[in-house]
Amino acid sequence: MTKAAGTNTHITPVVRAGCCASLLLMIGTGCTSLRMPDHQHATPIGPSDRFQALPETGLLSGTDATGPDDTCVQHPLERDHAVTLAECIRVALERNPRTRETWYAARAAAARVGEERAAYLLSVDLQSEVSRGRTVSLESGQENASRSVYAAGIDVSYLLFDGGARRARVAGAEAVLAELGFRHNTNLQDVALAVEVSYYELMGATWMVRVAEEASKRTQYQLELARARHEAGVVTRADVLRAETQRADAHLQVVQTRNGVRTSHGRLAYAMGIPVHSAFEIAELPDEVQREELPRTEQLVDEAARERPELRAALSRVEASRADVAAGQAAYWPTLGANVSAGHEDTEFWPERDEWSVGLAVTFPLFDGFERKHRVARARADLGRAMADCADLLQGIELEVWTAYWELTEAAEAMVAAGTLTASARESARLAEGEYKNGIVSIVGLIDAQTAQTEADRRLIQARLDWYTAKARFEWSVGRSFASGNEPMEATHE
Repeated sequence: MTKAAGTNTHITPVVRAGCCASLLLMIGTGCTSLRMPDHQHATPIGPSDRFQALPETGLLSGTDATGPDDTCVQHPLERDHAVTLAECIRVALERNPRTRETWYAARAAAARVGEERAAYLLSVDLQSEVSRGRTVSLESGQENASRSVYAAGIDVSYLLFDGGARRARVAGAEAVLAELGFRHNTNLQDVALAVEVSYYELMGATWMVRVAEEASKRTQYQLELARARHEAGVVTRADVLRAETQRADAHLQVVQTRNGVRTSHGRLAYAMGIPVHSAFEIAELPDEVQREELPRTEQLVDEAARERPELRAALSRVEASRADVAAGQAAYWPTLGANVSAGHEDTEFWPERDEWSVGLAVTFPLFDGFERKHRVARARADLGRAMADCADLLQGIELEVWTAYWELTEAAEAMVAAGTLTASARESARLAEGEYKNGIVSIVGLIDAQTAQTEADRRLIQARLDWYTAKARFEWSVGRSFASGNEPMEATHE
């Protein structure tokens, strides 16, 4: 270290005022560092600035650093019309606690980036000290009079070289920010998928109520027909009893399906992050779905590898692990720092003696108990684990795409088969009703035909619901935008 020091009886008024103010605090030894710009009120380094984020959510973009807030979200369920799937997803992205959790995690990572970048700036400390003591000679035992020392000054230091440690730490923090941002996007897609599936389940439950009510009307007609034929002496009372039994069972189905609507309504509200007792109606889905030709599975896997945010989060974790290795290796290099200090020291309360120093300091680590060696070994092991996790995730995504592809294919074929079954069952029920009126078949044949029609209607609805759900899971598996192919998110823009 080189150091230059001297005394000067000429003291500027500004320096004198600062030193005297610090002494008047009488806090012994104090240190205050200059504050960096507050990232809470600056433009956040948000994940949506780095990768695929949905701009319609408004999360982690712009200058709003307060996070999703229930009080400032325009609630589409307060409107006087049935809400669409896109509106339900939008509410969920803004209100579901899971999205806020990952949002704040990404905010913390953004603040850490600023924290690591602070190492590139100066460090300025204001110091003050008051001490009192006496000296005793060991040879003569003579004591000198007590003396008070008052000192105050400003110290400025800057790290010139650290072997790339700062650069590695900043790179690691940025990689962690990207990772948490991608995980936030993953959470957004998971929440949207849960809303989409719950929406379809509620729609399917509503369709089931209609089927049950239609079946109940048919059984009521069967009961009236059986009573009329019994009064005419054409059939026995057994036909009336069978019709009454069928009518009671149909009423039970109506009760159960209506309760299913209530529970599905609560699950959708929960998925959106609103109270389960919230009153709202959902918009109808088209009865006829448009099938589309799917690309080859190899193309879909490639698309998922590019778009799935959890895979990109895993790749960011690999980059963060590489930065940790670089930071550990940088510890083998020496550090070079510069220091400038200026202040006043004297035995009087108002110091008159001016002191200053300028210096360079070089620190070369010789031995630290093999800490650096083990740190680098740990970082390399973490890097290997991150790469293995990434490879495992890629294989899992490939399986998810493969499974979703064939489930969607099966659902489309099942819907066609269910349509054929329903048409045949309805025609059979129509013929059975005419034959019963003409006395050709018994009430048992009519009930069987009507039951088959009701079951066919249910299977058609279930097939349609399975197709919508399979389509949603397929879109999710390849990393596509929410409600892609069913209802465009642009419909929510006003």
